[in-house]
Amino acid sequence: MNFIIKNFIIIGFCSCCLTACWDNVEINQLAIGELVGADFDPKTRQQIVYYQVVNPVAIAAQKGSGIKSPVYTYRVQASSIAELGMKTGNTLPRNLFPDQYQSEIVTEQYARQGLQPFLNFFERQINRRSNLYLFITDSPLSDVMMTYPPLERLPGRYLRSLIEIQSKSTGRVSKLSRVKDLVENMESSRLTVLPMLSLNGLKPLSTTDRYEQINANQGNLILSGGAVFKHDRMIGKLELKQMAYFILLKGESEVCFESLEINGRKVDIKATKMKVRKHLEIVSGAPVWKVDISTRLVIMHNEQRKNLNLENLAEIVEAFNQQFQKKITDFYQDAIGKEWDFFGLEEKIKYKRGKEWTAIQKQKDAWNQTKLQLLIKSKITDIGEIINPYKGD
Repeated sequence: MNFIIKNFIIIGFCSCCLTACWDNVEINQLAIGELVGADFDPKTRQQIVYYQVVNPVAIAAQKGSGIKSPVYTYRVQASSIAELGMKTGNTLPRNLFPDQYQSEIVTEQYARQGLQPFLNFFERQINRRSNLYLFITDSPLSDVMMTYPPLERLPGRYLRSLIEIQSKSTGRVSKLSRVKDLVENMESSRLTVLPMLSLNGLKPLSTTDRYEQINANQGNLILSGGAVFKHDRMIGKLELKQMAYFILLKGESEVCFESLEINGRKVDIKATKMKVRKHLEIVSGAPVWKVDISTRLVIMHNEQRKNLNLENLAEIVEAFNQQFQKKITDFYQDAIGKEWDFFGLEEKIKYKRGKEWTAIQKQKDAWNQTKLQLLIKSKITDIGEIINPYKGD
């Protein structure tokens, strides 16, 4: 009995020491950020940031209420990045809560001058989120940050969904387009490619009237290509169709599309379940990057007038292999010509061992003398619901 009484006394004493939620913060004291945009004034060199803050009242489903703005955008300008935080308090009546950021946007002019100060400041923050998707926009940032996208009412989440869906459905965007991916390549020779974002149309749709319009394309944010970074600085662009071959050679692609012309007719192919094997070796005293790609093909559309027999299937496979090989090779040679080391060849050569590699390492810019040896293996695994196309005659 004394043992039980002692346990009650100990429990009671410990309970008195509990402080409960002494540091809790109510939701109505927070400004929950979900998208941030960064730019600078080229004349004054002042830093400019746009914060998009969630309006919880508009997000919650309320019967009988009219359409309310799901987010509010605040613009802050200061002489330094650190000062932006202090000036934000002059505008926001709540504590900025950045833990829920979905995406981040910087302008092309900001990216071309170098993002090192921005990234260094960002990495010092305890509550930073390095898995944010980072976009580069060639449209005015003020317009981009004042645009309501359709369907998904939160712009930051809308942009995040674009990346995750497009990476699976088209293979033209990589999920490795985050702040952390740029930071990881800053101290190396490897290049980083981040998605380019553009405003479709002449002006943004910045009122809730947007949700009552049927034209979803006008005034919408779209992916328009890729921004090429060396270290922290943007040095060039890729077209959206080139992005597919870049992501494929990186070994990050899940799907790719090709339109072929066979027997004077169009055949659309989707390449799936792609496996990429890469190996760097020396052939006749020169570095050669051997890349083997195997994939399964799906016939998406077939306009041929002939039956889809074994002979015709073989024609389609051969046409795909030849076209795919040519486009990938052209992309690789174009990158080498621009001295864009997309695939870390300089580092791969640097850390190779052996007498032959030592001789190559002594050569200046040996990496851009590396030849691509490409092998494509494909087979058709899906021809669609009908074997032969309807001919109508």
